[in-house]
Amino acid sequence: MAMTKNAMLVEQAIKRRGGVAELTKSMGIAMDGFSEGLFDSAQRSDVPAKIIRAREPFAHALSLINDHITVRQEEIEAASAAYEDIARRLVDKLDWPISAISIHPQGSASTKTLIRMPDRTKFDIDAVCEVDITKLQAQDPMTFFGAIGEALDGLEVEPKKRCWKINFSGKPFYIECTPSVPLETIPVSQQEASRLKAAEPEFANTALAVVDTPQKKWKTSNPAGIRNWVERVSARNIVANLVLEEFTKSARANIQPVSPQSVEVEETLRVAIRLFKRHRDMRVYRQEIDKDFQPISIILVTLVTICYDGLADLIEEGVLQPFSHPVDALVAIADLLPEMIVDYPGTGYQLANPTVVGENFAERWNDDDGERAQTFDVWCGLLRADLERISALTDPKEIEAETREVFGCHAGSGPAGSGGSGGSGPYISIPRPPKPAPSTPGLA
Repeated sequence: MAMTKNAMLVEQAIKRRGGVAELTKSMGIAMDGFSEGLFDSAQRSDVPAKIIRAREPFAHALSLINDHITVRQEEIEAASAAYEDIARRLVDKLDWPISAISIHPQGSASTKTLIRMPDRTKFDIDAVCEVDITKLQAQDPMTFFGAIGEALDGLEVEPKKRCWKINFSGKPFYIECTPSVPLETIPVSQQEASRLKAAEPEFANTALAVVDTPQKKWKTSNPAGIRNWVERVSARNIVANLVLEEFTKSARANIQPVSPQSVEVEETLRVAIRLFKRHRDMRVYRQEIDKDFQPISIILVTLVTICYDGLADLIEEGVLQPFSHPVDALVAIADLLPEMIVDYPGTGYQLANPTVVGENFAERWNDDDGERAQTFDVWCGLLRADLERISALTDPKEIEAETREVFGCHAGSGPAGSGGSGGSGPYISIPRPPKPAPSTPGLA
């Protein structure tokens, strides 16, 4: 059977990393626990329990972080209410039928990877305002974009490249609302004028056209396709079934779901995305990587999902053994991450949008004098170093303390219900970053 594209990408990344033996060696957590004949022993049934006990301190610490960075359900519900208000405004001011308007989450909120900001500034909940209008009405993208903006008059709005940013006083979030129409409703002449890219066949039924205001043209987008892709890949299992069953029985009772945005440690793909995003945010917050060149969320989501999907393929094909524990899988993904995007001779950095033909998410990496690629490498090095330091510890209290420090979740006393876990855990107190040193003329 031919190897899938993602399996080949991961296999190449593993080779660049030094091979399977080196993949997680530096972090002190081996990924080959199931390849050493453990299940040939008479104590086969006890092996999963042993693995769980060995990984429990790490799983517990990461569960705490994952829980704390979760956005509370009441905030999600408040955003949903705001969606309804936006829809009503469009109906009232533009005379569009309510049945033609669909406002729904995109990005992190739709993939269940939405997290809190380290400094408790407002977080953004991306939304798509999908309008099922006629081909005639869809002919002028700028008129369509402007009509949405006029309908939002009375709210605190700001035009962005492809969306309207809507701030809500007294709320912990703002909404970036992207006007869109189904891709198929754009006339052929306009598709040609805008040079619209086609959707990948698997995701054609969710493809949209959004307005690229700097270019005054339509641009293909597919947020629901990304959501469906992440959902499909996350359903795959890269952890040995016996261990996962044992882990679920022993650990789930100690991990309390706090909202529909909540995910558990055994949901390896989403947890990896959430923790890596939090680590990136902390490194920006602590001024260790440049905010302007940080790896954006769609880059992280795409790289991690491709990596996870490729690992699942290699495991199914028998090239790799299943991981011994969800924590092992998470660490291995972190170890492979910097090897998952390559600067190809002649074309530069390429990271394909899995839902849109020919779209390169890493396009900006090729016109910034290497700043984004360098920042990504620096951040990946920091992530590796932090996980290596945590995995070298053996005392559960030290593991928890170091994990909290790395991810900026310090336990302390605070107002009830103010924690990122919706009130089920300790208050998160994050030290303010040091003030930057004054610039010195002549020094870089």
